[in-house]
This record gives sequence, C-alpha cells and structure tokens, in this order.
Amino acid sequence: MLDKAVPAKILLSLKDEDYGGERFISLSTSLYHQKLIYGEPRELRKAGKKLELTVIFTERKSFENWLENEFIQTYCQKDFDDFLIEKPITIEEKDVIIEVDNVFNCSCEQTDFYFLKGRAFQFTDELTCGNCFGQVPYSRIPLSVKIEEWQTLYERVYANWIDSGIFEGSSLRQLTNYTKGTLNKEGEKIRKQLADFFGKPVYMEYFVDEPDENQTCVICGSQGEESGLQRPSRICKKCNTAFDYSK
Repeated sequence: MLDKAVPAKILLSLKDEDYGGERFISLSTSLYHQKLIYGEPRELRKAGKKLELTVIFTERKSFENWLENEFIQTYCQKDFDDFLIEKPITIEEKDVIIEVDNVFNCSCEQTDFYFLKGRAFQFTDELTCGNCFGQVPYSRIPLSVKIEEWQTLYERVYANWIDSGIFEGSSLRQLTNYTKGTLNKEGEKIRKQLADFFGKPVYMEYFVDEPDENQTCVICGSQGEESGLQRPSRICKKCNTAFDYSK
C-alpha cells in the first residue's frame, strides 16, 4: 500500500529579522529534485523573523526525515546553521485537499521527441513526452537548465495577459515576440539545452492568441510537416516548433 502524501509547512526562524531570506529561495527546488515533495511551491512567505514554505511531501517518511537527506545536509545545512536560530520546523497541515494523483509523469526509457511550452497555469504540463504525453518532472532535468525559473516568469506574464488589466498589452507583446522577446528567447535557450541533454528533438509550442485551422509556424510561416500525432498535428523541423491544435 502506498503511503499518502503529507501537506505541510516548513518554518525557518531567521537570526536577523532584516535579512530577506534569499538563501532559502531554492530550498523547494532542492526538495523536489530529491523527490521529497510534489511540485514546486511558488511562494516563500516572510513575516518578521519567520520564513514559511508550504509543500506537499510525497510520503510520511519524507515529511519526517527530509532534514536527514544527504543532499540537504551537504548543500543546505550550512545555511541553516549560519542564518537560522534553530533547525527548520515541519508542521503537518490539516484539512487540505490534495489532487496530486491527477499528474501523469513520463516514465518512458525511450521517446522520439519532446514538446516544451510556457506554463499558462500552475500544474499544467511544461515538458511533455511525445511518446506517452506524460509530464517530464523537474527531477529528470539538470539544475543547470533553468526551466523552473523560466516557467514561473512565463506563468506571471500569461496571468497578466489573461487578467485583461493594465498589463494586458505589454504581456501579449512579450508572449508573441517569438524571436526577439526576452521571454521566448530564454525559452529557446532552454529548448536547446534540453535537446542536447536528452539527445532528442524538442519542439517549442509558442503562444498564439487566436489559433485556427490555417495556423503555420510562427517563426518562418511554413506549413511544416505532419507530426504523426492528432495534436499538435504539425511540426517545423527547421525552427523546432510544434503547432496546429485545430483537430
């Protein structure tokens, strides 16, 4: 029988209230790469001398023993000793609804290609296996590939656009500036890094405001070629893009 996930708060008590706690921003990423928690929390809250991180541990053993993890002890313990009054305190949360079972992760040993897209909303797939269509978890991606940082930024820009507020126009320009915009240039850089790491093609799914059945490659305008899939039905191997979701 599989152990149940455990929602919890990690409390960090700072020695200096004026310190912002920047050294602990990557703690959630470390926990995720060690497969101790599900997903990456988007916020590290600070109130006075306290930092608060909300996470969902994969099992009770992880909840109880994460401080004993070899990686955490090697790379995080010194920051705990230098900046905290005491060791982190982990408190189990009650009455939290967890839907982690809906996340389908790729476990394929071989695949012909991958799809990369900017995150529109939290918990949507970002790097997808072209074989099983499962999400490739961050734990399989090298730390040197800053995919999480890019996805977090992308999510913020997308949220500003969909809110239709004061930043709607500038956000749309960022999303649709495919070749020169900072957001998409960083995505292309990460796409290349992922292709090099996996040794397989990685096709970028760019944002399109009003896609239709005549959609073409947003980079070169070509019709590309059939992907062999129903959606996305076409790819451009020249520009490494995937498109056409009309079917």
